[in-house]
Amino acid sequence: MYRLKNLFYFSLICFVLTACNEQAQYNQQTSSKVDTTQFTTNAKHCVYSDDTSQLCKCTAEYALKDSFKLTHIKDQFYRSKTGHLYEKTIATKEVQGQDTLVDVTYFNGYFSQEVDPLTFAPLDGWYSKDKNYVYYYRPVSGAMQISKIDMADSKTFKILAGHYKYAMDKNFFYDETQTIKGFIPNKTNLKTDNKGRIIEMTCNNKTYKLEISK
Repeated sequence: MYRLKNLFYFSLICFVLTACNEQAQYNQQTSSKVDTTQFTTNAKHCVYSDDTSQLCKCTAEYALKDSFKLTHIKDQFYRSKTGHLYEKTIATKEVQGQDTLVDVTYFNGYFSQEVDPLTFAPLDGWYSKDKNYVYYYRPVSGAMQISKIDMADSKTFKILAGHYKYAMDKNFFYDETQTIKGFIPNKTNLKTDNKGRIIEMTCNNKTYKLEISK
């Protein structure tokens, strides 16, 4: 009887130690998975354990089934409990068990966190703006790219007639995210074709020809 009792306690101790070891391994694996989703973003919309840290602890994306973790703000924008913004988007991805690529709806959090979701509005072409900033806004692999154009003036920014990647504001002309050097809007002459599309700019004896999409 004494041996049986000791055997029982020995088995119980082995079981507890094994379970603890398995839990520790699981926690370590989970922690490493979380680390892969960390990315640098704007601090003012996120919660940090260290005020000097620039590393956002928020998840980079959520699956559609995890929508209950997010709060809908407006249109395609959602916010997590930490205040991080996510955009509901559709991307073509590989799915386990599927032979072909399929469209997957998910919440992407990898974009400029300075977006104001209440006033954000896409423009014709590869741009958008809100009450504060202008953004380069175009589809890329897996999501929509939303990158703030720091030098752009939101109040006067507009896309050039007949184009999707050329734009201007009171200070600059833009080719996608880059300014077109040497061309000042109020000193530049614009030449259009018979369809009203701007095809050429001239300023101070400089000429810039714009690509025309067919």
